Amino acid sequence: MSKLYACIISRNAKNDKAVLLSIVHEFASGIEELEDGVLFDVSGLENLMGDASEIARRIERKLKEHKLSANAAVAAAAETAILLARASSPHRVSTSPSVSSPHVSKGASRPTGDVTSQIDLSDHADKFSQLPLRELDIDPDTLDIFDDLGIRKISDLRRVPVDDLINRYGREFQAVIDTIEQKGGRILTPNIKESSLTWEYDLDFPVEDFEQLIFIVNHGLDKLFSRISYSGFSTEQLDITLGLRKKAARSYEIKTSFPTLERSFWLKLVNLRIALDPPESEIVSVRVISYFTRPRPSQRGLYAVSRPEPEDLLLTVNKLKKLVGEENVGVPVVLDQRVSEPFAVDPEQLPQGREKLEIRSEKLTAAFNYFRPPLPAAVTVADKRLLYIKTPFWKGRVKQYSGMWKKNSHWWNRPWHDREWDIEVEERGVFRLGRNEDEWFLYGEYD
Repeated sequence: MSKLYACIISRNAKNDKAVLLSIVHEFASGIEELEDGVLFDVSGLENLMGDASEIARRIERKLKEHKLSANAAVAAAAETAILLARASSPHRVSTSPSVSSPHVSKGASRPTGDVTSQIDLSDHADKFSQLPLRELDIDPDTLDIFDDLGIRKISDLRRVPVDDLINRYGREFQAVIDTIEQKGGRILTPNIKESSLTWEYDLDFPVEDFEQLIFIVNHGLDKLFSRISYSGFSTEQLDITLGLRKKAARSYEIKTSFPTLERSFWLKLVNLRIALDPPESEIVSVRVISYFTRPRPSQRGLYAVSRPEPEDLLLTVNKLKKLVGEENVGVPVVLDQRVSEPFAVDPEQLPQGREKLEIRSEKLTAAFNYFRPPLPAAVTVADKRLLYIKTPFWKGRVKQYSGMWKKNSHWWNRPWHDREWDIEVEERGVFRLGRNEDEWFLYGEYD
């Protein structure tokens, strides 16, 4: 199917914006707002309204109905439609005789009052070729050179060999050549100023279990994601708000570390998230807010190591949260404290897969493996020195040790009873030894 674009240029686009958009929405959903008008895609309307001339006449009638001082043009290329609409606009100055006396469709006229509506379709090729070069995106110095050479209109520039233009002005000049040849290189870019979309649904009767609403939420996500995809965006965050019958509304913020519009994935993720903290009353309404973000590239590195799909990984993590508790799954964070286990789990974060080990010192850092539960031990002490250790699984001589340390830095809520040593056992390794009153334990091993 061939492409077809329409452009409307208004004398006062800022004040006419709302009316222009209401007119354009009757013809197309793909709309780009310009500083002085609107550009929209009317491809495919031939089957509903007729050929390009009939589409132009319908646009003209709509402009007259709303008494807008505006001009419209329809062409196969977006840049061509913009140039024709701007060149025939009465508030723009043109020295071209054909532009000052443009061809108009039946019923159109030169502006004599508040209404101006001109559709430039008749003798389209000739009119476009007579447009002045200053309407194109050409720098002033080049325009001066062209003017000195007598090249002032598009038809004049067409007579110059393309290779000569490229050799003289570089490959960047190809964009100007494509415009005068009406190749339609411009891509329609919808103006999206909002950062999110919202879908709401009020239930006819209260529902106790969220799983009963999956079908309705699926319908809502379909509408949201269709509009987001059409605008060239994706999403990595949904905000779910459940209106409750007897309690205050319950809100859930659901984020991923990657953008996706996969509905089945979001439905599973939403269901798992709400199952972790279910509402305390019957549900009477649902609201979903989807936030815009750039889509992720689908092409991966040709020689990249195969990894699990991020959707599968995130679903697995949320299933684990449901089994063991949300606070027990996350990214480990080292605490700058002297406690028995100086780390915590941050459930709000997930590994991105791009982390790098940050070396803050030239000294090597050893990992530590905790024994769950701590391993009971019998320790031989002589002259306040650790000499020998015996556990249910092995025994050995203590070669070296360091300590002792009071392991608890939270003096405000715990006594300093526990003491610790780092010991090296012959042919066994390095361990963390602790003593609580009269009992000895091995808390873990250095790796």
